[in-house]
Amino acid sequence: MRKLITDGFVIFISIFASFSVENYRESSIEKGILNDAVITLGEEMVSNIKYTKEHLFQVKNMEYLIDEVIKNYENMTLEKAYEIHNNNPFIHTFNIEGEIEYFKKYDDNYGVLSYWLAWEPERVFFESMLYSGKLLEIRNKKIRKEIESIYTKQQERVSGMTSITKTNSDKIRDWFDSSLNKYSYDISNQYIFKNDKDQKLKNMLISRRAILRGRIIDTENYLQGLQNVVLLISSEYKKL
Repeated sequence: MRKLITDGFVIFISIFASFSVENYRESSIEKGILNDAVITLGEEMVSNIKYTKEHLFQVKNMEYLIDEVIKNYENMTLEKAYEIHNNNPFIHTFNIEGEIEYFKKYDDNYGVLSYWLAWEPERVFFESMLYSGKLLEIRNKKIRKEIESIYTKQQERVSGMTSITKTNSDKIRDWFDSSLNKYSYDISNQYIFKNDKDQKLKNMLISRRAILRGRIIDTENYLQGLQNVVLLISSEYKKL
């Protein structure tokens, strides 16, 4: 009887130990997967930090140009605005290597006054973690809340200011189109701006300056939030 009891106890201990080892192994795997996921999210944020710094540089240059146009409104020409842009660029494209190239050729374009500058930070991996439930598995509430705030409230605020900028840009384009249509012959945008600029256009530019200043503040706050969360992640997870 004692042998049966002993053998049974040994079998029980063996099975229990086996389950414990398996559970520990599965737990370690899950922790490793979550760790890798958070690190990858951190890398996405590092990429957004770089993107946001360049974007902030562009928005500040755009605000500076508009401010100079307003201050010198009566004597300002598109040619002078082009010169300001050459030294403080924001209109750009991307070459085949994905690098930014700023425009220096204008061809009678009033875009220096109406460019709205799209806002497109990366959020693919955040959305993957959000929809898979991995985001909720982050036990550090401070990190989780900061991540959620960055990808929702802060990004959305900058997006909202970007949309307002675009609405203002559309109004400025409409002003140029309407002014051009007053003539029964071909006329240049440079001529229109030099000879037909009025208080209505100036008011739109003043509004634009205020929008851009608010956009700069929101973008700076977003950038600071990104940098703070990257530091938090790097202190608790593998180094980025």
